Amino acid sequence: IKKDSYEVPAIFKMLAEKGDIAEEMMYNTFNMGIGMMLVVDKADAAKAVEILKANGENAFIIGETVASNEGVIIE
Repeated sequence: IKKDSYEVPAIFKMLAEKGDIAEEMMYNTFNMGIGMMLVVDKADAAKAVEILKANGENAFIIGETVASNEGVIIE
């Protein structure tokens, strides 16, 4: 997940600060406001975002799936 690919809602920033919650825990517990995700072929990602935005959704490319034993990688 690329942290700078979308705006994290203020409520999650406040929860992390006031609760002294580590960033990794915030992503694992609250998804930091990401909500629903779609996984599409990399070649189709820009078109998928275009279609979603045309239909009134806030859509962003937030990362990619890769083979790994590390779990979610936050960049």
